[in-house]
Amino acid sequence: MKYVTFILVLCVISVFGRVAEVKKDELNNLIIDEKPVKTQQSIVNNTVEVNIVNNNTDNKVHEKPIDENTNVTKKTCDTRVEDNLLDANHTNTNTTSSNKPCEPEARVDNGTALILTPYLKEGKAREAKRAARVDSKLFLGFKSYSGFLTVNETYNSNIFFWYFPVLNKPVNESPWIIWLQGGPGASSLTGLFDEIGPFTVVNSTLKRNPHTWLHNHSLLFIDNPVGTGYSFTEHNEGFTTNMATYSNHLFIALKQFLQIFPELKTVPLYLAGESYAGKYVPAMAMEIHKRKEKLESEINLQGLIIGNAYVDPEVISHIALPFHYFGLLEKEQLEMVKPLIDAFQESIRNNNSIEAKNKWNSLVSVLLFISSQKHGYNFLRDDLLVGKYVSFLKTTPVKRAIHVGDINFEWVNMTVNVNLAPDFLSSTKPMFERLLEHYRVLAYCGQLDQMLPCVFTSENYRTWKWSGSEEFLNATRFPYIFNNRLAGYHKTGGRLTEVVFRGAGHMVPLDKPAPAENLVARWTHSKPLSRRYGLLEGSYIQEYIRNNTIFHYL
Repeated sequence: MKYVTFILVLCVISVFGRVAEVKKDELNNLIIDEKPVKTQQSIVNNTVEVNIVNNNTDNKVHEKPIDENTNVTKKTCDTRVEDNLLDANHTNTNTTSSNKPCEPEARVDNGTALILTPYLKEGKAREAKRAARVDSKLFLGFKSYSGFLTVNETYNSNIFFWYFPVLNKPVNESPWIIWLQGGPGASSLTGLFDEIGPFTVVNSTLKRNPHTWLHNHSLLFIDNPVGTGYSFTEHNEGFTTNMATYSNHLFIALKQFLQIFPELKTVPLYLAGESYAGKYVPAMAMEIHKRKEKLESEINLQGLIIGNAYVDPEVISHIALPFHYFGLLEKEQLEMVKPLIDAFQESIRNNNSIEAKNKWNSLVSVLLFISSQKHGYNFLRDDLLVGKYVSFLKTTPVKRAIHVGDINFEWVNMTVNVNLAPDFLSSTKPMFERLLEHYRVLAYCGQLDQMLPCVFTSENYRTWKWSGSEEFLNATRFPYIFNNRLAGYHKTGGRLTEVVFRGAGHMVPLDKPAPAENLVARWTHSKPLSRRYGLLEGSYIQEYIRNNTIFHYL
């Protein structure tokens, strides 16, 4: 079908899949690639050239020059200070020896994943950090660490992470962000390569991202839930079916991560994500908050960042209206899909998550078909410019560098998606209402999103009941000015800030990278957002209208 690509698009509510039992052989395919991507590697002019042989394509990835002995590092250095070594694009602070510091040895990867939990059980956190170091030569010189953390030993469930320390600043003086992609089942490496990370893939070549959030934050990307991206489990019972299990897994992983990187324990933390992460982010925040109340956690959580978030089924119950208002469906066509709309809304009223998910899938597919849209993430984009990194990520040199062995990469894992179907209608609204009493929340939205339109998410925020809700409802909405241009609108009341980005769709950092980077950095550093273009209080607007001075035509 023409719109089959919609099945693989990411960062939205679980719009596809059906509840089905995961067969054993299918599960194994999620864990270990039956037939790893074939690669041909050669040293050409002191540059790594990787010919990707995948799906009958022959793309080439050219990296920065490296030595021929990439897999071996001579250890004639001081191992006491290798943890403080920063690459050329970082600032080295607090070295403890005058001797030459070590680059952690590049692991000679024999095809096995680097699971760091055994190191921690033996009290070898420093060794775990050294093992997790990624060879920066393959990634434009950016310092990073990656590996797996076990979250369920019974089912051998392991979560993959990729961590980047902030650029050119001390790690303990800049906030850090944990990025959780939506889906459910979409890899957080999409956020890394296509949205906020330090590099992206353009024409099969790794390029720097000039608007990376790494300029002002350390970034931790986690493939979540188990089974997503490079994360894996060896049993179908290891997949997540609800937010309670999800948040518990993530907290277990985070505790281990902070054993390896204890310098982050006191650093302000912000949990961020988009789309279905409207469930992930508050669920994880609640887990941290409850542990802190029991004095079981010292994590310095400061706030939550959600983009085009799915927090409540009410947000998606009128999905067809934006298609009509944008002129993509005429009135008669809207009437044609009304039975599907009614059936979907009925399943919501009956609180039947699995039925609602199936009805939603059907409704979205029909809306896209009738409107001749390839996807539902931006009314003005013909193509969804994401996922171009996947072939690059599946090459053997890259897989070895990030310590994933021969594990198969799932850009969007439908098994994860299907297993979370029973959670489809759960609402995180109560979580946000409780969290807003303790933490700041930034809720942003791209005005061109078809799946989670701003008008519906905004209306949902206005139903939240918390001590600052009255202040938020009465707050003034200001234009957001970036580089002397109108980039959107923002309002803040209590601990809640709401932002609408002009010209952006479902993935704001992809569509409007510069304004998004600027606004998030200002917000996490508690700097005021722009308030230009005069006063826009209600009384001023009413007077303006009364004076009839808006426009005069001859």
